[in-house]
Amino acid sequence: MQDPASQDGAGKAPAGKDDPELARDLLANERTYLAWMRTAAGVMVLGLAVAKLVEDGGTRAVAAGIVLVVTGVAGMAYAAVRYRAGAAAIQGRRPSPAGRTAGPLAAGGVLIVAVAAAMTLLLW
Repeated sequence: MQDPASQDGAGKAPAGKDDPELARDLLANERTYLAWMRTAAGVMVLGLAVAKLVEDGGTRAVAAGIVLVVTGVAGMAYAAVRYRAGAAAIQGRRPSPAGRTAGPLAAGGVLIVAVAAAMTLLLW
């Protein structure tokens, strides 16, 4: 009778809850999620500060703040989607979506455009 630990053909036990590689990957995914959330929260705080603290900005300062807050909310939504996709891929032993660069590049582009729009509203 064959040992159940060697049934996967590689001589290793199947991945379980006590797998250190699985735990490491899940923790790395969570750290990345928290970094995205921290950045999005920072953008939202910047938007609130611009809307509240810019004197003589009037509706333009409020509009700039709204642009930044909405960008922060979109960043948080993207972070949640990315986190869930990464966790599902890790637990299913599929390739991680973290290797794809289109999403983060698009998010960076949106952030740059939002900051430029806010600056234009404030300075023009």
